[in-house]
Amino acid sequence: MAPSSVLQEWHSSGSCPTGTIPIRRLPKNAVNPDMAMIQPFHPSSHRFVDGSNSPTDEFFCGPYTIECIPAQFAVAVGLNWPYHGASALLPSYRPTKIEPHEISSTCIVIAATVNRTWVGDHGPGDFPPDVTNQIVVGLMASTSIFGNDNPNLYVYYTSDGGKRNRCFNFLCHGFIQTSSKIALGTSFINGGSSITYEGVPYVAMSIHKVPGQQQWWVSVNDTIIGYFPHTLFPTFFPESYINQLGGIVRNSRPNGVHTDTTMGNGRTPENGGSAVIKAYLAVAANGMDKKDIPVTLGATAPKCYDATVLGENLQVPGYDIAYGGPGGSGCDQ
Repeated sequence: MAPSSVLQEWHSSGSCPTGTIPIRRLPKNAVNPDMAMIQPFHPSSHRFVDGSNSPTDEFFCGPYTIECIPAQFAVAVGLNWPYHGASALLPSYRPTKIEPHEISSTCIVIAATVNRTWVGDHGPGDFPPDVTNQIVVGLMASTSIFGNDNPNLYVYYTSDGGKRNRCFNFLCHGFIQTSSKIALGTSFINGGSSITYEGVPYVAMSIHKVPGQQQWWVSVNDTIIGYFPHTLFPTFFPESYINQLGGIVRNSRPNGVHTDTTMGNGRTPENGGSAVIKAYLAVAANGMDKKDIPVTLGATAPKCYDATVLGENLQVPGYDIAYGGPGGSGCDQ
């Protein structure tokens, strides 16, 4: 189903003149959204659902900000590289429960190694040894960042694996917005867009390169909203080696117990009726869309957040990925 329009909540207050872009001011008491948490699922630091690695949480701590909170993932990972991007329809859910200082996100992540020797010695299907370069686009709910629990549009990038150089929306130099119609940090009318499946609103998103160009473009419902210049990545980012789709929850674990912040619609694929990312397509090296079944599933806490590939979408090209869960103390089992 092709999108016919893109409407966000702020449009009810007006529009931006030609030659300007909309920029949302974060609440004065907003927690620093230092998004080092958005790391691709990688065997060196996470547990796969097949139990091949021991469970670990990633911590990126300095003074207490949201980046100190451990992340939980439920994702599908494509490794049939080289990729020039990814696209999918992301469901736009407002979490049924989200605790203060926590995050619930649905996103597309692309990532690349900078080890060119490894690239020459390996082929599609192999995990890269690092995920130094990363770009993310998605929908995120966080009352402490945005001042509401809406699924708000966001972008993120890092050129050093999230160690020091990382940027969320416009909080530092990076993303160049070109659209005056879509604002980062805001939600869509009724929580979604003009795309609806079985009553669930969806937003079409993509990260992609154009043949002959070096920058990475971001589009929302077929509207290009801006790009990440190639100069942001001094260690070379001509293609991606991981395409990741699914959910991420940042959990604060008060008193050492996992909270009830939900991922997706709060249901796991195992129990049925979970959130579904629809019509995932990879962008091939020639710039064309290609069907690309994710070859790996990853979950840090499969008792409460999980993911699975449902198969090809019968309505639009691509693969559907179910993900999500309720959170809660079961995450610690």
